[in-house]
Amino acid sequence: MSLFGAAPLTLFRVGESVQSWPIVLGATTTLALVTVSFALLYTWLVPAPNWRRAVAASLATAGTGAGSWLLFAPLVAPQALGELYIPVAVLGSLSALLATLAVRSTGAPLRSAMVFATGWSILVFVPVAIATFVTGVLGIEPMDHGGSLASMVATGAAALAVLVVRGDRHRSLSAATRLPKGIAAVAVVTLIGGWLGWLVSAELAIDEISGTILVNGVLGAAGGIAGWLAVQRMSHQSTTLGAVVAGLVSGLAAVSAGAPLLSPVAAASSGIIAGGVACIFTLRRVAASRRQQWYLVGSHLIAGGIGIILIGLLASDAGFLFTGQITLIEDQIVSTVAVGFYSGLVSLLLWIGLRRISRLAERP
Repeated sequence: MSLFGAAPLTLFRVGESVQSWPIVLGATTTLALVTVSFALLYTWLVPAPNWRRAVAASLATAGTGAGSWLLFAPLVAPQALGELYIPVAVLGSLSALLATLAVRSTGAPLRSAMVFATGWSILVFVPVAIATFVTGVLGIEPMDHGGSLASMVATGAAALAVLVVRGDRHRSLSAATRLPKGIAAVAVVTLIGGWLGWLVSAELAIDEISGTILVNGVLGAAGGIAGWLAVQRMSHQSTTLGAVVAGLVSGLAAVSAGAPLLSPVAAASSGIIAGGVACIFTLRRVAASRRQQWYLVGSHLIAGGIGIILIGLLASDAGFLFTGQITLIEDQIVSTVAVGFYSGLVSLLLWIGLRRISRLAERP
């Protein structure tokens, strides 16, 4: 399906007015808030002299994602110039920021991170976003309301590729920065409000579905927190604020694709499952590698992928539990695996190429 599930993307030609411009503005603004919130909250994943420098570098890489979409999407698919053309550009900035965090965690200079972000945005985000929102993936039209394939699955796969290539030879995360608690609290609240606002405004209408989307977003987030905390409590007998935020992100990532398509019980269940599985994966990988960046794979790739796939099982009037048909589950799985594999492969090649170029430049 398109961005709205069953409804096709509303397109307009250059020069025509956008009738839903207040909602388009809302979608753009809420996504911008999410991007800034992640730039603030994820300072602990990257080395930097201080949190301000870390945030500035994150926003610099985010800019490459928006620019890549604005420049190349009209060339690849002119029909993508629809009402969500600008909001998806901001989604591109969020995706570029997330996809580049693992690269920056290696201590790579900002210029290398921006080159990676630009290449990844052009080669991965632009085609995946167009395939998800407009043309379909491998002839399949996946159900993905909030753009999880492009912003969660693809970015988590990019982090996975870099972490696998990097290995565990250098285990310490040096010079990681953390936010002041007050700013971190504001960032969390802004993230929640912005993410829920994006899910509602992505429908490009305020109607009877809007309330369902909002409720499902809240329940998915709460379910993610519950799932993550339950696993962490059983594993480490501890409950931390960081675990709450990790569960929150996992739950929202899980429910983003199916917010208008799920019942409240299904949305909460998706969040619980995604939060629990993401926590299990993250705890095991961090314990084995002592590398905190595996969190990106758990809370974005795994949680987002689980949410997309569970639509095939739980979507009201369309999922397997309602129809007894496995076609939708198959389509959701194929789309998720295809996007994850493609993003991982491109990211792997980009990172290997950048490392070799850097080594050549360092030779006398």
